[in-house]
Amino acid sequence: MASVNDRWHIRDRGTGKTTRSSRYGQGKRWQVRYRDPDGQSRNRSFDRRVDADRFRVEVEHQLSRGGYVDERSGRVLFADYAADWLARQIQEPTSLQALEVRLRVHMLPTWGPWPLAKITPSAVQRWVVELHEGISAGYVRLILVNFGAILRSAVDEGILASSPVASSLVRAPAIPPRKVTPWNVERLLSVTAQLPPRWRPLAAVAAGCGLRQGEAFGLRVHDIDFDRQVVHVRQQIRLEDGRPVPALPKYRRTRSVPLPSWVGEQLEASTREHAPLGGERSDRPGLGGLLFYTRERKPLNRNYFNPTVWRPALLAAGVPNDRDNGMHALRHTCASLWLEHGVSIKAVSEYLGHADPGFTLRVYTHVMPSSGDKARRAMDAALGRGGAPTHAGADAGAPWAHETVTEGGH
Repeated sequence: MASVNDRWHIRDRGTGKTTRSSRYGQGKRWQVRYRDPDGQSRNRSFDRRVDADRFRVEVEHQLSRGGYVDERSGRVLFADYAADWLARQIQEPTSLQALEVRLRVHMLPTWGPWPLAKITPSAVQRWVVELHEGISAGYVRLILVNFGAILRSAVDEGILASSPVASSLVRAPAIPPRKVTPWNVERLLSVTAQLPPRWRPLAAVAAGCGLRQGEAFGLRVHDIDFDRQVVHVRQQIRLEDGRPVPALPKYRRTRSVPLPSWVGEQLEASTREHAPLGGERSDRPGLGGLLFYTRERKPLNRNYFNPTVWRPALLAAGVPNDRDNGMHALRHTCASLWLEHGVSIKAVSEYLGHADPGFTLRVYTHVMPSSGDKARRAMDAALGRGGAPTHAGADAGAPWAHETVTEGGH
């Protein structure tokens, strides 16, 4: 166990009298001595007895619980540890690039020269407040998650006893609620009509099947089952080092989505007018069979498509060129129409490729204004408008509370 010793005084074991030592008045007075789990003698000195006692209790607690951390390990600089941590991450190239940017731009300028053990919850919270003065709450939260992951790794490696980010003193800024505003059909048709004919099927599949922009860019002819009216979302076109390349969809999850007849007709017409790219056609990401490509027969690059194709169509249709009206608005419109016509949240979540149906519900619950009407119609049909049960037979009565009624078989 640990002990606290007075370095300025010596007690005679025989007489019990205390005299000044040769170190009296020099250096820190109170020294905590203990042995680490390997049996090595350790010590740390303090100016005040109360601080020494506090450290003694802390180190005894760590030793008894098996959570002892050599304080010398915490002298590692954040910059050095973060560089090693980043090199050990296994993520998609684009995710690693974004992570490296957040580390370089937002973490290292503040924490680079700090020893890990010196990072405190109060210092982290001051940093969070400063970040929020210049960037959005959502981005601050993302940076804090990455910062916390680095420090949590240091805890797992026995370099830190605990992560300061895990303290109740550290609070991320709240994200203000932002409602998705889907387009109405008139705006959808107006913007689509302003696109060059070559790209109208691209907008149609995004609006009719709820594909992300990169997924629409990556659609291949063999991903479409025209007979069964299904689109198989097997890849996306994403940017890696500024170049558009095929890759698995977001979350590395493929999915199948219903293909509306009007979308299928446009896609079939497009394949007749513009032959899909040649090359091997397989379920794996690749360019063989690609439907939408440039004059150089390369995948579409969003950094070119958005300013030269999409934004001019918005302006021509009289639609503001802002964040709410990017090509992602087509996906929001598709989701809202599905929900409005009775497709279940679970099905919509699967069609959109969301990882969690709860996320779908949180994003789109406000675009379901007909829910109250449906509930009223259900009760009117079951019990009658006058408040009395109808004379329908028992087998045609209202469902029990635990039963689910859906429309259209969804």
